[in-house]
Order: sequence, then structure tokens, then C-alpha cells
Amino acid sequence: MIDEYDAFAEGQDDELIGEDWPTVATPVPVWVLLSGISAQAFKMYAFLAEHINANIRDPRRRIACPKQKAIAAVLGLKDDRKVARYRKELEALGAIRVDKYRYAGGMRQGYKYFVRYNPPVGYDGDMVLKQFYAAHPEFRSAAKWEGRTEAAKKTAVVPVQGSAPAGEGAAPKPPAKKPSRSRVGGEVALPPEVLKVLAAFRPELRAAMRETAHTDAPKTLVTAVTKALKDRTAEQLADRVLRRWTTHGYEAKFEAGQLERPVGAAVAMLRHGECPDPRCEDGTVLEGGGPCVLCIERGKNYKADRAAARQSVKAAAGAAARRAARSVVCPSCEQDQGTDGMVCPKCVTALERDVAEAAEKAARDIAAMATAPKEWNDARARVLAEAAAAREEARQAGAEQLGELMAAQVAALAAAREAHRVRLAALGGDEHVPASTPAPTATVEPAARAPQLEPVKCPGVRWDGSPCGRLTADGLCGVCRGAQIAQYQDVSASH
Repeated sequence: MIDEYDAFAEGQDDELIGEDWPTVATPVPVWVLLSGISAQAFKMYAFLAEHINANIRDPRRRIACPKQKAIAAVLGLKDDRKVARYRKELEALGAIRVDKYRYAGGMRQGYKYFVRYNPPVGYDGDMVLKQFYAAHPEFRSAAKWEGRTEAAKKTAVVPVQGSAPAGEGAAPKPPAKKPSRSRVGGEVALPPEVLKVLAAFRPELRAAMRETAHTDAPKTLVTAVTKALKDRTAEQLADRVLRRWTTHGYEAKFEAGQLERPVGAAVAMLRHGECPDPRCEDGTVLEGGGPCVLCIERGKNYKADRAAARQSVKAAAGAAARRAARSVVCPSCEQDQGTDGMVCPKCVTALERDVAEAAEKAARDIAAMATAPKEWNDARARVLAEAAAAREEARQAGAEQLGELMAAQVAALAAAREAHRVRLAALGGDEHVPASTPAPTATVEPAARAPQLEPVKCPGVRWDGSPCGRLTADGLCGVCRGAQIAQYQDVSASH
């Protein structure tokens, strides 16, 4: 502002008159105005300063990020690339600091503008208007303060739109405002109950509301208080907001600088809780002061739901761990043999050995026959062929390595049993004696009985990995055969 310096220039009649105070204004420091930068750079600084939200508590977040095209439009530039000239001018002055960033996958570039209101270290330009006039005495006026006052009295007053002058040379009087019953001294007169509740909020919260909403009694909060007074007294609401300031965590957020909406926090502290019982006040019944039964039940249900959710997460994690463990062990012996989920070489050898032994047993059975059927001339090749066909069929059906090997094993054992039945059938036909053969007097020696098969040990494996060793007449014993068939069926069903 101008103090002892006049607003007149030598020999001129110009003067500055403050008609009113701006309702919306951008803070532009005087040192930037007097720094000697170009008019376009000064205009860009004012535009960037308008983007700064001074109500943000954290200064690091007071950043302006307008588009370069928007700056160009304000400066009247057709080519937004010319903005770089004035940006560099402000940077050189120290009025702004610019950070570049990439977006759109690194294909485009943007700017973050940090507006500086105080001059940088080492700035030696004019700081106030007084220094400007001291450095330019030729602009100082010889007019006296009294003369300027007299000039101000003669200034014509612009008539109000729509009104006619009362007389020639007379300034029209503005229409008189009707006195408002709802306002006292320019402020809204609130009921005493509302004022009592508003005064119950913590002083730091009220100060924060004045910073953000420019008042500690915004309309939204007054409406919420008026609505809450329908169910509670002013004293009860005052106790509620004081209690919830701490219990609901608003104090901790305020201390940490995280309470960005003070008015919203104040309105939230006034609202009724989640309990459907209107008599409940944060878990306590107003009539009698006892605990609220509905809140207790809601708490139990909440704890039960949380426990069920934790159990579900735990079960899912256990199942995932078990699946991960099964994915690295051998699916046959269920041991970690370093095969990363594939059948280990030991199990592959055992299953392929079962197929080979079944083929050898079938060959021995057919070789023991006096006359072998034509289809069993090469029993060994037939068993191996059926095992290979079963393995290929399992592979085409989508079975994994273990399923293919077990399919071949089962087919080979079945073919070996079929060869054994063929041999038994041939032996049974040799001992048949016709019924018409007479034997009246002599003792007829029965035909040669079918020879008994030599018992062999079962080549299967018990549950603990030890050899079975049970005596059987056709390869695997019934226990081992049933276990392998069941295992094969389970593997096939899983795929």
C-alpha cells in the first residue's frame, strides 16, 4: 500500500481509488511484481498461484499442475510451446521450481510447479512499494495529502443500476436494506442449543474448520446439529462429540496431519451410531445406563464373522500349501525325490518291471501247454502290445505319466491272467473221461489229474514300502492287485 507517497504523477490528474475489496483474489507477492520480469511471466505466475490451495496442511502437497495448453490460453499464445520461455524466466528469478514427470507409459511429459511466495536467498531487488519509489524519485508527486482527500470527495459516484438520480449533481442513495431478523451484527443468530453443541467441539477442530470453511459454524454442520437435537439434548450431543473425538480416532488423525476434511469429521461425530435402537448411545442405553443388548449381539456376530473369515483364509492357505507340497513330490510313492512332481525313476522302473514280469509269466504259461492257441503263439509280444495300447489310450484321454504307467501295468496283468486261464482250461479238458466207458470189473485208474501250480511270492509292495511276499499262483496277490486297481481308478478320476 502507498503510505506517504501520493497517487498522482507530476502534472497529471490520475488517481487510485479502492471501490471495494475483492471477493476472490490471488496472492501475488510484491517482490515478484517489482522484480522486472515480463508482463507475460508475471501473468503466468499469477495463474500458477491461483492453483495453490493454501488450506492444505502439508506444504509439500501445495503443487500446481495446470496443462501447458491452459497456461498458453491464459497468456494468449497460439503455440503452447512458447510457454517454456516464461517458465524459464520465472525459474531464473526463483519464483517457481519445476519438476518434470512422465506419464502415458513414458510417452508424454508433464510439469509440477512449486510456487514460491518468499524471495530466494540472495535476492536483492525491491521488496515493497516504498523501495520502488525511493529508487525512482521522478515518479513522486508534489501534491499534498489534503489535495488528494479533496479530490476523493469530488469523485463521482456511479449510480445503482436501475435507479434514477435524485437531482442534478446529486448522488443517488442506495436502496435501504430491510432489517433481517435472522442476522445480528452480520452473523446468523443461532438457537442457544445449537451454539452449545458447536462450542463443545475441540478448539483445534474449530480452528481447522475456520481454515478450510472460513467459519466454525458452516451450514452443513448447523443442519446436522439441528437434526441431531430432535433425538438428543444439547448436553448429550456435547458429550458425544467430546467422546468420539478420541474414541473414533479423529484426534490421532489430526495430530498426524491426516484430517483433511474437518467439517466432515464434525458431522460424522454428530450422527447416530450403527445400532438400530434409538436409545443406544455408543453401546449404552440412555435409560438406566445399562449395556445395549443389540450392540452386544452385533459384537458377537462381528467377532464370529471375523473368526470365520480368518479360518477360511487359514484353510485356503493350508490347502494351497498342501497343493504346493503335492506338486513337488512323486505322485506314486508321495516322496520328494527331486523330480518336481513327476514320477521318480524308482517308481517308473517298478511299474515297467511289473509289465515285463507279466509278459514273462504269460509266456511260461503258454509254453507249458501241449498245443497253444493260435492267438497265443507269442504270448510275450501279446502282453506287451496290450500294455502299450492301454498306455497310449490313457495318454490320449489326458492322463499324466503315472496314469499311463498304471494303465499299462493293469493291462499287462490282465493279459497274463487271461493266458493263465487259457492254460487251466486246456488242462481241464485233458482230464475229461467219457461217461460210456465201461469199468465193471477192473479198477479204472483215473486220468492224470491237473498238476498243481507252483506257488510264487507276490511281487507287490506293502503300505510301508516292504515287499509283500504273499504266496500266490498268478502274480500279484488279491490285496496288492486291488490296491493297484483302486489307485489307478483314483488317478484316472482325478484327470
